[in-house]
Amino acid sequence: MDYLLAGDPVVERLTRKYLLGEKVKYIEAGYIKRYIDLFDIKKGLWSDAIYSKKWISTHYTLKELKYMEINPAHKVYQKAMKRLLERLWHLEDQVKRRRHQDMCVSGMLLSMACYGKSDDPKINEIVNYMLRYRMLDGGWNCQWDKKVTSKISSVHTTLTMLEAIKDYLDNGYTYKAAEMKEAMKAGIEVLLERELFKSFKNGEPLFNGILSPTFPPRWKYDILKALEFLASVDYPFDPRMTEALDELKKHMKGPFTRRGSQHSGLIHFKLEDETYGRFNTFRMLKVLKQYDHEYYHHLLTLDIDV
Repeated sequence: MDYLLAGDPVVERLTRKYLLGEKVKYIEAGYIKRYIDLFDIKKGLWSDAIYSKKWISTHYTLKELKYMEINPAHKVYQKAMKRLLERLWHLEDQVKRRRHQDMCVSGMLLSMACYGKSDDPKINEIVNYMLRYRMLDGGWNCQWDKKVTSKISSVHTTLTMLEAIKDYLDNGYTYKAAEMKEAMKAGIEVLLERELFKSFKNGEPLFNGILSPTFPPRWKYDILKALEFLASVDYPFDPRMTEALDELKKHMKGPFTRRGSQHSGLIHFKLEDETYGRFNTFRMLKVLKQYDHEYYHHLLTLDIDV
């Protein structure tokens, strides 16, 4: 806890809120302040970009600020969020006559708009879109409208849509709320059927990197991102989580978790340089507090330095 509390004010606040159970106020310090300072208030953009350049565009910068829990009423968050809704959602769900809005982008957009408590009617349009084009197995796939259509859901897209549903429901939206709740249940089951990381074909990891947590995770799926989501909705322990939890423990040295390899792309600035990172350590302890409480408390008694 001393290690986390001595980190950036963002990590300190998240630790106090989620691990220590303290009541905390929004802050405008540390990483949040550094991102705010890079914002072009006249254009309402970061890096003069909406979605690409990855990862310094307005979309991905706002996504990081949302995770860091910037005050959703902050003028920078509000201005950037409105710009994204204006530019990333077209003609209900069609970008062009025969090309639909990217499902993953739609989910991330819904999350950020709901966090900012937007009352834009596009919110309902995005909800209709995501409910209309679910896969038969109950999840989602960005490839649903391609000529060669995938028959099953993608873990990347499904988790993104689950995060969007959580933000939608947490912020009090009521349009088709019952359907959204049912969709969340089905989507979670899609992930658990794969034990969070396994291929149906051979039981092997679905792709390289799925077992190696990275922060920021961007749009990409890994098992820590999945378990952190499940913990955030207070989903009860399921035995199908066990192997994923065991795999994550391999990245730990006592209570400390590896920072992980970073997704290639442009960045505003480095968040962390060390082998063991405060963000992933916080995230892993948050998961263990929910799903392996005894081991969580054991880790906190250890006297280990990194």
